[in-house]
Amino acid sequence: MTQMAEPAINLTSPTRSGFPSPVAEPVAGSPGRAALVALAMLLGGCANTATVGSTSPDPWEPFNRVVYGFNDTVDRAALRPVASGYRKILPLAARRTVGNFFNNLRLPTTIINDLLQGKSDQARRDFERLVINTTLGLLGSFDVAASLGWPLHKEDYGQTLAVWGVPSGPYLVLPFLGPSTARDALGELPGAYYTDPLTSLENPTATFLRYSLRAIDARANLLDLDPILQQQLDPYLFIREAYLQKRRAEILESGAPLVDSVIDIEKELFND
Repeated sequence: MTQMAEPAINLTSPTRSGFPSPVAEPVAGSPGRAALVALAMLLGGCANTATVGSTSPDPWEPFNRVVYGFNDTVDRAALRPVASGYRKILPLAARRTVGNFFNNLRLPTTIINDLLQGKSDQARRDFERLVINTTLGLLGSFDVAASLGWPLHKEDYGQTLAVWGVPSGPYLVLPFLGPSTARDALGELPGAYYTDPLTSLENPTATFLRYSLRAIDARANLLDLDPILQQQLDPYLFIREAYLQKRRAEILESGAPLVDSVIDIEKELFND
């Protein structure tokens, strides 16, 4: 996706916090999604090898750290233990089926944002992917389209706002959802209430159960990354920098090596 030139980051020397000092420089290319974002958006905990520096300010850091602590407590007390049990009970093939199903449900949001960003050809291919996997793939349980040449794309309203020129605003940690920005938090609203098939305003209990299953499945896929986060001197800072780098890469379609390393981690975790 294309946007006004925002700087990416070249990592150099370490800082007092144990993270490299960032140096901004322009980049261009094409990234993919990062596996870490699922954990980041669910509970405020992810791991990544990329960082972003002072070009993405955090003026709300005191508030964000409080919310991060809350999310981490919820994860330790509930989400992580449940995800561990889920992973032990369900074999990898079954978990992959669940992930495919949720990816398919997300395609209507992607298609709408394809169109809002002027990507008519990609919207057509994503619609074809939706039809193929919903029919031949048994409601998306099997990713038949990928083997036929229809790769998975993910677009959201936050990315669309970026394409339209809306600035990202301050970094923001949301309760239960984790890392975001003011712009991306605003972009969550239409997706959650209008275009996500998991949402049913008439049946909040069913909506909660559906989102809970998606959260548990995503968290189970990221359990192997927990040791990386535990090694950080300041997990909050590490998560913030990882998320902002990943998000900038999605918007700029950067081909930086640091982003490529995230894609490699993702492929290993999700067996893509």
